[in-house]
Amino acid sequence: MNNAHSLTLRSITDDDMTAEKALKIGRMIGRTYKNVCIGSDTNPSSKVIKNSLISGLLSAGANVNDAGIAPAPAVALASKGSDCMLMVGEPNEQGVISRIYIMNSDGSMFTKEQIRQLITNGRTDRPLPGYKGIGNLRIIDSVAEDYNRVICNKYPEKIDTPVILDCGCGCTSVCAPQILASLGADVTTINAQNDPQYSPRPPGVSIRDVSNLIGIIDTGLGNIGIALNGDGTRLALINERGKYVDPDHVLALLLLFLKPSSLVVPIDVSAVVEDAFKGIIEEEVFTDSVPGKERQIIRADKDIESITAAIKREGAEMGVLTDGAFIFPNVTLCPDAINAAVILTKMSRDNSLSSLLASFPKYILIRASVHVPMNAEHFNRKFGEKMEELNSDNTWDIDGGRVGMPGGWFAVSRASDNPEYVTITAEAKDKAYAVSMMEFAKKIVRDIV
Repeated sequence: MNNAHSLTLRSITDDDMTAEKALKIGRMIGRTYKNVCIGSDTNPSSKVIKNSLISGLLSAGANVNDAGIAPAPAVALASKGSDCMLMVGEPNEQGVISRIYIMNSDGSMFTKEQIRQLITNGRTDRPLPGYKGIGNLRIIDSVAEDYNRVICNKYPEKIDTPVILDCGCGCTSVCAPQILASLGADVTTINAQNDPQYSPRPPGVSIRDVSNLIGIIDTGLGNIGIALNGDGTRLALINERGKYVDPDHVLALLLLFLKPSSLVVPIDVSAVVEDAFKGIIEEEVFTDSVPGKERQIIRADKDIESITAAIKREGAEMGVLTDGAFIFPNVTLCPDAINAAVILTKMSRDNSLSSLLASFPKYILIRASVHVPMNAEHFNRKFGEKMEELNSDNTWDIDGGRVGMPGGWFAVSRASDNPEYVTITAEAKDKAYAVSMMEFAKKIVRDIV
């Protein structure tokens, strides 16, 4: 519970989440938040963790709305009007005990300060309420149906195109196939049943996780293929030729279709995303501009907390992470891969996605890690000073920073999995230029250290 910087109360290898810990966490949350909505995925451990969490909430006097097994974006929609939302699950890894996500009622992640305040409030000697103070539990049976109706209403035009959908026997099985079928898509489903005891593939959406789907698309059984992760927050796209599409290019496709006027992105997002957003990628069917709106890219730190905070602060129309998570604030601030799947399927009706992708500019993107054994705040300050010396108009001092160069860009950010390292990302159309920027960025970091 002290790992506040992670924004999730997650189990780790040497300190797995247990029912006893979930009970204590529930009591901690229930002392502060009195109206809580909770859902879970199909991870075998989610049921016991969720039940213990609910017991803790109720014993602290909180009223609980149990959304059952449902995708995170559907639970977020059901959480509107609650004090906060809890999602229990492990959507991207196998063999790991479920984590507890603590989110606001709009689907955005708790900030670090909210987590710290929650833990501070939980450290109290105040007794729990007595018998009359126990909270009430209400089962919500319509979570999937309500979410399905909202998404279907957003896209009244029939899709009428084939798609192969892999739900991985996860909780997206109660929403994604039904939505696509209702919209007229010719859906071929695989692994489309909730089954906590059967894992046909890892719940993640990396190219290795979805290799079976790639093989199926290669046989020509469907137009495109979409695989959803364990809780419906991320997806993988396979184009008509059986090729895995990396998340940055999936985002570029979405931008060509949606044309949002404002977009929040991490500092290390690919230039192809900016090209798509600014209309540099030209396709006749997508050349209509957005009338009366100034278009703006807002860069934020790489974590989901910073992305959703920037969306709320700037009133942005869309937000993304570089791992295949897409946020549509007109529904909720929870990443919503099911909504994205509908858009991509709709695009494939009138367009060859592989042809669109082939028209995109080609960039070389390279990454490296450098050990930085110094305080993150001190490093960021020093790096900001170095960035000022570059006298670049295309510079952002965020979590490290991003610097635009004449032929590309590089970014330096704190590594998410190890705070003693920074990740350097460099991208350019020319490989030699990308390598030279990488070496330049490494020199800046070494000079600071």
